[in-house]
Amino acid sequence: MSKSPIFIATTLAVVVSFLNAFDGIIVRILTDELHPFLIVFYRSLFGLIIIVPLFLKDRCVFISRYKYLHFVRAFLKICALTSFFLAINFVALSDVTAISFITPILIILGSILFLNEKPHRMHILFASIGFVGIIIILKPGQSIIPLAIYWAVIGAVLSAFIQLILKKMSSKDSSSTLVVWNLLCTVPLAFIPACFFWVVPSFELFILLSIQGLIGVLNMALMTKAMYLSDVSYLAPYDFLRLPIISILAFMFFDETPELSTLIGALIIFMSSFLISNLAKKK
Repeated sequence: MSKSPIFIATTLAVVVSFLNAFDGIIVRILTDELHPFLIVFYRSLFGLIIIVPLFLKDRCVFISRYKYLHFVRAFLKICALTSFFLAINFVALSDVTAISFITPILIILGSILFLNEKPHRMHILFASIGFVGIIIILKPGQSIIPLAIYWAVIGAVLSAFIQLILKKMSSKDSSSTLVVWNLLCTVPLAFIPACFFWVVPSFELFILLSIQGLIGVLNMALMTKAMYLSDVSYLAPYDFLRLPIISILAFMFFDETPELSTLIGALIIFMSSFLISNLAKKK
């Protein structure tokens, strides 16, 4: 059982959820001092430095069949991370995390549209239920929706595109190749907007940025491997583990307590994604 591909893919997806939750805490601390463009650049730079040994051991990691698609993925990654970081700076972490849960739903729908999975009318129904959860979280009409929350929505949509591209690329490129090429493309692209907000971080911030770079590399490597072992529609719901983890951490570090509407909306989104995932597994 412990050696089965599904068990390994599930374990990797759970680990990625924990890492993403810790990453959100680090981002909240960093955004008080650094612009999101700078955080994206330093995160990618430290990640590239961490994987340099791969260049020396195996030159085959440079061989890829999707060279131009790597740049597209890197550009989308910069936009997605910047959007999430802007949201995290102004909105409660639990709200940003809950909003990001539309990504698994979009991934599952995208896998139906773009990865040759046949659609079913129940997919549309369950997806609609998921978006009802988003409306509950936003609470339109009851309060003014912070503009920053829309950055989280944009980040979630872009993340879905990235994961779909990654699933396609993982069929022909190794996980090491995908990680290396992603960082090689992201660092120079992220440097351009970072120049307009350039600040030399303090030693403490450098430590946090280096940890974030390590988390970014681990996330890419682990999720790429998980997608190689299992279907993207099966892995998507495990991302929901981030909400309870990050809610606990946000309470411990920032005294943030998630609102009831956030928990209810996130639960509805989870059920939607879980039901769609079950449809995909039955197929």
